Amino acid sequence: MMMTLSLLFAFILGTVLASFVNVLVVRLKDASTVWGRSQCVHCKTVLKPHHLVPIVSWLVLKGKCASCKKPIHIQYPLVELLGGILGVIAYARHPFLVAPAEFGRFAFEIVLSMDLLMLTTFDFRWKLLPVEFIAGSALVFGLWNVFAGYLSVASVLIGCAVGVGFLGAQVLVSRGKWMGSGDPWMGGLLGLALGWPGIGINLYFTYIFGGALAIVLLFSGRYKRNTRVPFGPLLAIGGLLTIWVGPLVEFWVRMVLNGG
Repeated sequence: MMMTLSLLFAFILGTVLASFVNVLVVRLKDASTVWGRSQCVHCKTVLKPHHLVPIVSWLVLKGKCASCKKPIHIQYPLVELLGGILGVIAYARHPFLVAPAEFGRFAFEIVLSMDLLMLTTFDFRWKLLPVEFIAGSALVFGLWNVFAGYLSVASVLIGCAVGVGFLGAQVLVSRGKWMGSGDPWMGGLLGLALGWPGIGINLYFTYIFGGALAIVLLFSGRYKRNTRVPFGPLLAIGGLLTIWVGPLVEFWVRMVLNGG
């Protein structure tokens, strides 16, 4: 019973944080303040508190504004649902309500997960990445890792260099045809958040998943060879997989290299 209530709490927390993610996605694009009252993007009516309950409000309103009846973008409930799922996963891995020492790890994981969710949504929605936001959050995660003792200074610096260098080289070689200029910035963020060899595992997952997705989309006819697939979401998926199973991959690689 206690575990069920704890996971429910984590889900609700995740949806609330994801609701703020939705605010960031829209307001960073418009370069507007994130502190103002939420309003309908169509009629500009200020939304009431009961219209802002994650997922539930969208379902009750049947996906339409309570005032002008114009559709509310599907982004809102989907992001909130994903946020809830990420909250549950973070808590299942770091159940701080029964093991208080896990709170730091939980906080780091859920904040990083929401950051990646925000960048994924932003890239899907606008086909670009908010470089200033990435730079700021990258600095936060780098310092957080070092001062919390999660990673060494060398690990985060090497991770950042690999993330920026590997993706930046592809932007230069392709002259921006393979990926956008914001992707190396995101590589730097993940490098500072995951360190080395975490960023290497991240890139491995990214290209494995991205290659499989590209093949499916190509053969389905949804994308042509010269169509650029948003790379930010692929990096985010690789980052999440690294958070969840990266240590196991690293352990397996070391076993193989050591002949074990």
